[in-house]
Amino acid sequence: MLISRNESSRSWREVRIACASVIRDLQARGVDDSHRVLLSSANSAASVLATFALMELGVSVGLVDRGVTPNQFARLVEEADADFFVSDHEESVPAFEGLDAHWIPLRELDEAAQRDAGEPAELSFDRWARRSDALIVWTSGSLGRPKGIVRSGSSVLANVSRTQDRMKYTESDVLLPLLPFTHQYGLSILLLWWQAKASLALLPSRRTDLALEAIVDLGVTVVDSVPAVYEGILRLLDRGHTSTTLLESVRMWCVGGEPLQDDLLRRFTEQMGKPLLDGYGSSEAGNIALAAPDNPRLCGRPLAGITVTVVDDEDRPLPAGEVGEVVVHTPDIMVGMLEPGGRVRESQRAVHRTQDLGFLDWNGNLRVLGRKAAVHRFGNTLYPDAITAKASECGRPVRVIPVENGRFGTDLVFVVADPDERPAAHWRRVFADLVAEFEQPNKVLVVKQFPEHTNGKANLTALRYMAQAALRSRPEKAAARQTTAAQQTTAKPAEQAIPFGDRITVLQDVARLLSERRSEILGILTEVCNHRTATDEIDASIEALEGAVAEVSRYGPQAVGQTGVLMPSNIPLYGYILYVVIPSLYSQRIVFRPSRMIDAQTRALHKLIGTVHELPLVLDDSGQREFMENVGTKSDVLVFTGSYENAETIREQLPRDTVFCFFGQGINPFVVGADADLGKAVDGLVKVRMLNSGQDCFGPDVVFVHTSVSAQFCNLLSRRVEALRLGTPHDATADYSAMFYDEAFASTLDYLCEKREFIAAGGRIDVVDRHVRPTVLIHPTDDPFLPPEMFAPVFNVVPYSSEEWLNELLRHPYYAERAMAATVFGSLPDTVGALRDRHMVSVDETLIDIESGNHPFGGRGIRANYISVGRKRHTEPLLLSKAVADHLPGKS
Repeated sequence: MLISRNESSRSWREVRIACASVIRDLQARGVDDSHRVLLSSANSAASVLATFALMELGVSVGLVDRGVTPNQFARLVEEADADFFVSDHEESVPAFEGLDAHWIPLRELDEAAQRDAGEPAELSFDRWARRSDALIVWTSGSLGRPKGIVRSGSSVLANVSRTQDRMKYTESDVLLPLLPFTHQYGLSILLLWWQAKASLALLPSRRTDLALEAIVDLGVTVVDSVPAVYEGILRLLDRGHTSTTLLESVRMWCVGGEPLQDDLLRRFTEQMGKPLLDGYGSSEAGNIALAAPDNPRLCGRPLAGITVTVVDDEDRPLPAGEVGEVVVHTPDIMVGMLEPGGRVRESQRAVHRTQDLGFLDWNGNLRVLGRKAAVHRFGNTLYPDAITAKASECGRPVRVIPVENGRFGTDLVFVVADPDERPAAHWRRVFADLVAEFEQPNKVLVVKQFPEHTNGKANLTALRYMAQAALRSRPEKAAARQTTAAQQTTAKPAEQAIPFGDRITVLQDVARLLSERRSEILGILTEVCNHRTATDEIDASIEALEGAVAEVSRYGPQAVGQTGVLMPSNIPLYGYILYVVIPSLYSQRIVFRPSRMIDAQTRALHKLIGTVHELPLVLDDSGQREFMENVGTKSDVLVFTGSYENAETIREQLPRDTVFCFFGQGINPFVVGADADLGKAVDGLVKVRMLNSGQDCFGPDVVFVHTSVSAQFCNLLSRRVEALRLGTPHDATADYSAMFYDEAFASTLDYLCEKREFIAAGGRIDVVDRHVRPTVLIHPTDDPFLPPEMFAPVFNVVPYSSEEWLNELLRHPYYAERAMAATVFGSLPDTVGALRDRHMVSVDETLIDIESGNHPFGGRGIRANYISVGRKRHTEPLLLSKAVADHLPGKS
């Protein structure tokens, strides 16, 4: 029997008759066993009938999670080279219009199912069983972009039979799968219902309240779901939603989809009096091992005909109880992987290397802990999912997320789902007693619940982004995010507030690519900067993409016809994300011209990132003059990063109504007060000045230090600078590398020759290798120093005797025109106040710490940055989306 909450129930014969009607409708549309059909739908009677009808016809069936966007679904249809696709969308969407495949609305098949077709369908699935590409399922994407797994019909049905032999479903069973049927676990329950001729209850997979009601009303005997749903059931029981005595009809509470933590198993067993029966399977191999009422231990033993071994890093089998990689030998293994164009890349292996971590007990029962991926920390090799298993003894769901931290190794972020939102300090004390000293968290992040995929599994990609953001965040940024969140609760949905909201998922794809293909991107970036800077640039780019939707929703720029961009000569990835990718949310078209200094790298990034999107981002090959004639003067918005003189030349060529955004340079004075923490100040100074080996506009061109501490400060700084290690750009352990920019190297050589009397440390130069040893120059006390812009590892230190003298110098027109940002270490309220009139100011931290790609940055110096529209220049901190929102509507 098929029991649907919103429809009348169907007996098994009525199901077969309805399937026959759907089959006739599909045949009338031209569907036959030569075709491939993709199906995407929420669980419903119609989706069940459509799935069985397609299988009975013998077509290649691709099942797509209903949670994907129409654009993503259309892309999968195209990549699979499908002939037809079925979905429960109410109407066709633009993404479907350009496809060669024909869309079949599920509602029309549902209407056909209501018509009497006479004889019932046999539903033997014989033709489908003979297909090598009978089933395509896409992995959930928990660890990145989903992959298309291709399995033969015979292997799928054989795996169902193995499962039935273990679990022993009967006609009297009432199955309640709280799982999407478009995933391996959900589909296997659907086919077990077909094989056992049991009853099947259909409910939304996330409605645990309705599930409890259904169990009571329908006498459900078997429930299947993921751990998160069982956590929800326990919460409802704790609130008195129903009594456990009313749930005694359930003989098997089954769980799968992700590792079951011991704490949940213990709490559930104590509450229900029956255990959760864990299982292990995969999209590639179907069900592998299952616990059953007669053996509820761990994930149970492997199914008949399937063997599991656990091996070490050298593929040696491990004895019972020892943790290693789970390796599966199964006749039900996938045929291969789906490639673009619908081709199947066949897999010849009979062995499934799962990349999962687990162990076998002495009775052959399998326990799976999670993904194998090892990290190295404090000289130890650690497995985050094994630490997760220990930490989960705390009584709440926990995920341990590793985050690479350059030369410092790997940071561990413990994310705990606590509905009571107890503070991180509480959980840090709890975890201290559960995991070893070298496994302790760098950061504890408390959330009410984990982000989840539509199948209920924890979204590990989202958790990874949250962990990265938590490590990068500071109290000021957290406050800003809370303010933003409060503002957004009354705002329109992001897709409505953003002119091109359908591109949001594309930005998510780009962020995912930056994480997944990090090594390739590092290879491109380290052609123009050192490894440490490249790593930071990738992280900053991902963070900017993650914050893009909130940014554009916050400032609300109107739609722009065309944005032109003259790209910067450094930060190729970050510039591409900030000025090209993110503006696609509000720009119909973006045309950009790479800087000739990093032309090859910009092109390589554009090509690589272009593999995950079809945004209208146009790379222009022309020279600057031709670009201005053909693009610049015809753009609604023009972005330029470079010198003030060039900006003024460009501005004179533009129509009055063009919004021109100029990102220039600043002196970025670095001030150290008499009471400053000198060690912290030196660390901050070296960090910001040595960014990209000194070749970054964030670097301070002058350092003012109070005379009372200047000797000690300069001594500390000189020692730090002398200890910096030179390496190639690809060397992850190096502090800096040779200079990349010829012009900057030449000007640095001239400057150091001119000022050699002030050199206190460094000063050595290798002309052949363009190596400038980081250099400290100590200028005379109270010298009214007007520094040139230094694009080099050079520290100009000027001792000052009084705050009044310093403030007066900082008001000099030379500094005022170049006012972009400044840093102050120590208690200097008057100086901070004076600087804030024109600068973005960081106090006791660096500009790197306060910069965000999703918030305005800069000062009010005309040579530092400005927005020009109607011939009038506005000096203010810049963010492109805000500039468009504030100035494009006011064309004059």
